[in-house]
Amino acid sequence: MKYQINVNEEDINNGMPGDCHNCAISQALKRYFKTPQTCTEIEEGDIVLKVNNKKYQVNHMHESDVLDFIFDFDQEDGWSDIKPITFEIMEITQ
Repeated sequence: MKYQINVNEEDINNGMPGDCHNCAISQALKRYFKTPQTCTEIEEGDIVLKVNNKKYQVNHMHESDVLDFIFDFDQEDGWSDIKPITFEIMEITQ
């Protein structure tokens, strides 16, 4: 199943740079999935999003944009210039 995630201005303003559980993307995931248990990580160059006990991956077409967003958001002086982003994710099945 695919999900369309929209990181809006509120998520950016409420997000905490460098905090995988409270960054802007995790804020958007919390809002979308209606849960406090989220995490946004980069593992071996791949973006892994965790919601409750499930893992999700970013659609390969959006991956470089999301990586750029994460990098820019985590910069101490750059997060205020971050623009909202929309991307697609899919559950990782193992």
